Amino acid sequence: MKKLWHRANAALLASLDEDLRGPYPDLGVVAENECVYLRGSFPIICDGVVLDRYQIEVRIPRNFPHALPTLREIGGRIPWNIDRHVNTNGEACPLVPEEWLLEPRRESILCFLNGPVRDFFVAQSLVEVGQPWPFPWRPHGTDGLYQAYGELLGTHDRAVIRKYLECLSKDAVKGHWECPCGSGNKLRHCHLNDVQVVRAKIPPSVARQALQRLVRQAGQT
Repeated sequence: MKKLWHRANAALLASLDEDLRGPYPDLGVVAENECVYLRGSFPIICDGVVLDRYQIEVRIPRNFPHALPTLREIGGRIPWNIDRHVNTNGEACPLVPEEWLLEPRRESILCFLNGPVRDFFVAQSLVEVGQPWPFPWRPHGTDGLYQAYGELLGTHDRAVIRKYLECLSKDAVKGHWECPCGSGNKLRHCHLNDVQVVRAKIPPSVARQALQRLVRQAGQT
């Protein structure tokens, strides 16, 4: 098993090193404790000019791109609090994880660096000089997850969102099920078409991960 892991990681390390060489030459790629990390200086670039830099660490999970990388600012500039979108363990929250899982271009780590990581640090630099956040930002934790799914499903009712996720988490959707909207009607006579449209965007594995996060975070409150 370890031999397979080392072979897979060797291929991943080589691929990452090649991808980062041009746009991010100051990020190093290392393998430690059966994990792959990016560490080093991350530039905030606009029109070819480096406006700021942050020392960062990105942990790439073994099942990437089917799971979100973990981002940390390791230079001590950003306080660990919710107002700055950083957990108390130092992990940054650049986006709701499920939004990454739904991103069609997430196969490359460059998509993560060029998108949510860059936006996160642009916002942090502006906050440091007293400016407001430049982008619409999801609420932290469970609130952000409900907001993201609520927009996709067209409802703000959290109980309904959970019922939709329970439906979407199944390997097959059955028309005789009760519709998750709460009408009491069979799904085939209610929102089956809507569920099928959303299911094309949310595979069962993603819906299950969302439910697991909701259950886990509810237990922590």
